[in-house]
Amino acid sequence: MADGQPAPPRPVVVVEMKGHPGSGKSTAARAIAAALRCPLLDKDDVRDCTLPLEGMAAAGMLNDLSYAVLWRMAERQVRLGLSVVIDSTLSRRAHLDALTRLAGALVVVVECRPGDNEEWRRRLEKRGVAVPNGGGDGWHKPKTWAELERLLEGYQGCTDYEIEDVPRIVVDTTDPAVDAQAIAAKFKMAAGLKPGVPVILRELEPSSEMFKQGASLRVTGSLQSFDVDSATAVIQDGSVRLEVDTQHLRDISFRMNSAYQFIGELQIREDNDAILLARIGRNVDGLDLNLYQQALLIRRQHEAKLLSSRTRRA
Repeated sequence: MADGQPAPPRPVVVVEMKGHPGSGKSTAARAIAAALRCPLLDKDDVRDCTLPLEGMAAAGMLNDLSYAVLWRMAERQVRLGLSVVIDSTLSRRAHLDALTRLAGALVVVVECRPGDNEEWRRRLEKRGVAVPNGGGDGWHKPKTWAELERLLEGYQGCTDYEIEDVPRIVVDTTDPAVDAQAIAAKFKMAAGLKPGVPVILRELEPSSEMFKQGASLRVTGSLQSFDVDSATAVIQDGSVRLEVDTQHLRDISFRMNSAYQFIGELQIREDNDAILLARIGRNVDGLDLNLYQQALLIRRQHEAKLLSSRTRRA
């Protein structure tokens, strides 16, 4: 750096893929790993090597062993200060919890969710035909649509769990407009996202320093309306309203006049009309908004004093 100070260390990012077999995770994972120039750990590489143990141990035990090896390798990369991409189905909440316990790492989930089942089926069965009988890479994966359906039935809904505050990108891997490079570019942009600066809705005026294109914000208000077709919510605090685009949120239900908090990026349209592109959302009923806002203002005053004190010492 120009002032002779060392550059701040780059954040360690753990990119965890999520999605069912054949959903395009591996293609996207390779593109992201290449874009970030970081290691790619594929759970299937471990599971493939357990073929000699088949019949000696239950399939579930071998699967759990594969995940244990995967988490250990990921932990090693993080300790070395390396970002890493992990390719697995992330089918259970316990898998995500294991990653969020990695100290010093930002976990970002990239969920591959095919919108076209026919294209998904075509890709899955094309891959299945290429797997040789009796072994070979991917021998343990479903090779037909019927096998996939049996697998999903066995999950009993455990794959649909709340991700909560973990940043997530959802992509339709059967959309012709969304190729691997586009997914990688979208992730690189999202990996640099901030946790969201807490703001009060009345502060979002054109003259405010918070009112900036692409600003990462955390907003809270009472739900006034929700349009199902556009997935647009409107929250209100006092006399101020804000539109929130919720199309990328999952595991959240909307109730009129309930309190919600959203984290996302501000998009400023014509005539200074703003909408928040939410990536995280949650219901916060029970939160005293007045007390919350008072605490927020006190926190800002405290942080300003700390910054002033550090500046004087410097």
